[in-house]
Amino acid sequence: MAAPINDNSLLHHLIRPARGGALALVIVFGILFTVTASAGLPGLPLGIILLSRFFAIHSPAGAIALATLFLAASPASVAILGLEGNPIKALNPVALIRMIAGLGGRYALLLGIIAAATLLLQVVFHLHLWNILDITIGMFAILAMFSALSGSLYDRRHELGLEAWHSPEKVEAKKRAAEDATNAVVVTEAYGLVRVGSHVKAWEMLQTWLTERGNEFTDYRWLIERCATWNDRRYANRLTEEYVERLLASRRTGEALDTVVARCRQDADFRPKTAAATLEIAELAARGGGASKLARHLLRDFGERFAGDARVSAAQDLARHLEE
Repeated sequence: MAAPINDNSLLHHLIRPARGGALALVIVFGILFTVTASAGLPGLPLGIILLSRFFAIHSPAGAIALATLFLAASPASVAILGLEGNPIKALNPVALIRMIAGLGGRYALLLGIIAAATLLLQVVFHLHLWNILDITIGMFAILAMFSALSGSLYDRRHELGLEAWHSPEKVEAKKRAAEDATNAVVVTEAYGLVRVGSHVKAWEMLQTWLTERGNEFTDYRWLIERCATWNDRRYANRLTEEYVERLLASRRTGEALDTVVARCRQDADFRPKTAAATLEIAELAARGGGASKLARHLLRDFGERFAGDARVSAAQDLARHLEE
């Protein structure tokens, strides 16, 4: 699902050309102008003018309507031309409609910005303030419009079905892949120690990894999934015991119950570590968890595991209630 777009991002795109020095601005403008010129972009407005003049001879109303239509579609046409590099496709009505629909309300904002920029430039050039100032304002306005258009394409890339070279999603995916590769090395080394019987070192390695990463819940889940594939089930069980204790301490009772259910399916001998955790999970399963079978399973040997604990009486009462 695409992330919601904040319209304030359009202002961010508009002021982007203000970053950096004047030299950088000129260089960027020169590059953009060279690219668009080689793609045939200057021919597009010329064609619009000629076509509108041609129709103006025969039908002024038709010329106005046609010119308005072309001007309204020109940002979409420029966008398609920049993406596809195909002047013919940039004039394809179907492609134009798809581009406008993909940009949605952002397209109307772009038209308003272009109109406002055009009026501003007319005023500036009419005043003849100073040639350098006129040129600088003109360059900035053009770059701002291109930046707003390209930024809108980036923001709406999911709706338009565009694949960005650089995006937060790709950066995050690369970061996640690199982390997974590093983490996999730790798990592999720990499993190698398990296979040669160095259980203390293996467990210390896993604990160190969790501690260095802040004992995050996501890391516990990830590590438990990996250790669940090992021949020695003690590692997954012990990690799950710790994970359940942390979940209960954080009042994430639903996740704790789901974790115990999943682990018991893989290992019927699994139990939460402490009497408090075992009884709390059993109570959750019996009341709102809808897993009375699990509750009976956890309470079956509660008295033997936690002989002398004050919770034994409550566990026995719950067990009798479940048998009624």
